Amino acid sequence: MLLFLVSAAHAFCGTFVGSDGALLANRASQVVLARVSDSVTLTLAVDYTGDASEFALLMPVPSVLTAENVSTVDPALLERVADWSSPREVAYTCDDLVTADVEYGGCSTPLATGCAAEYSLGGGIGDDGEDAEGTVTVEASFSEAGYEFVVLSTQTAGALQTWLDDNGYALPAGGDAILQEYIDAGVYFLAAKVALDAAPTGQAWLPPIQLTYESDTLSLPIRIGTISADGPQEVLIYVLHEGGAVAISNYPEVAVDDECLRSMDQDFGTYYADALDDALGGEAGWIEEYSWSLTANCDPCTATTGLTPAELEALGFAGYHGWFTRLRMRYSPEQATQDLAMYDGGDTGTPSQIRYIQDAPELRDFYPVCGEGVVPGDGTCIEVERSAPFGCAAAGAPVAAAMVLLSALLRRRR
Repeated sequence: MLLFLVSAAHAFCGTFVGSDGALLANRASQVVLARVSDSVTLTLAVDYTGDASEFALLMPVPSVLTAENVSTVDPALLERVADWSSPREVAYTCDDLVTADVEYGGCSTPLATGCAAEYSLGGGIGDDGEDAEGTVTVEASFSEAGYEFVVLSTQTAGALQTWLDDNGYALPAGGDAILQEYIDAGVYFLAAKVALDAAPTGQAWLPPIQLTYESDTLSLPIRIGTISADGPQEVLIYVLHEGGAVAISNYPEVAVDDECLRSMDQDFGTYYADALDDALGGEAGWIEEYSWSLTANCDPCTATTGLTPAELEALGFAGYHGWFTRLRMRYSPEQATQDLAMYDGGDTGTPSQIRYIQDAPELRDFYPVCGEGVVPGDGTCIEVERSAPFGCAAAGAPVAAAMVLLSALLRRRR
């Protein structure tokens, strides 16, 4: 049984702007960052709930983007990325300790194909605006797949607020200081306007937006998302990179207890959500949930095939000479004092994935119990010809348990 947990998330690298009084909230966010040399392709998928039928996403971008740099992708592509890298649960029997055959189920994702609402172009986005605090320049404007895009530049947050107001949109109060930080850093703003046939009655997904730009760094602007935040924030980041595993440099990494036998008292989704809460403890931090070479993939895999060359190319990455890292970042608006900075850890030899094994007495001779450590098993599976998956010896319970613990440490990220 597999897991894709973003249903309680609240963050993305942009903020909603809508008409005055509109209540908009983002609950699930995914970002794919594909980097080849200095070319970065960012694919962003967000959900939302609210009572507005017309609004926009406002995102900082490093340069003036044109229609050639902006597109949308099939939501099913993001679904594939999420499924392949999901934390997973497996069920073993004694026979599996010989054959290592693994049973696993489907992955339930909220980004199912066809769940996005129908979109149609709304009114046009306005011309350059000016007020006493400065000007806003419309650097580019174009339409794509139900979105109207406009690239803006300005010197002051006040001018940007006025431009948005003049064009029928308003940011939540209190965002001027954060916007000014981006302006002072020399960025532009991409506004992606959508018009729905009707306001959604529940959770809905926007078609994923894909941006391509040049950058000599890997980063993600999370600060702007806190403008419309309400409570703890969470974002899933998938990185396709020519080097090795990618890590976040300016927030602490935390470890979640895994590669162990878990009690079946809870369903997997609830169990893992609790494990995340215990590991993060209300502090800002990130967890590596999957890290593997594109040529090796997984153990066990969550689908019959990995990402295809066509799927990788659609995400902005050509070929299999690279590494796929999945990171989960959680923080409160107050804790998000910096945008995410990422770096190539340079370690291409230690693949890892978050994995749990369904608990059974006979398996305790081969795996520790989550939260308890080594617990004696009933000896059912201990036979000379048996060996635990991933090369763990099974000559006796103490040796097997020790080898499994060593295997778990080796498979866990540094």
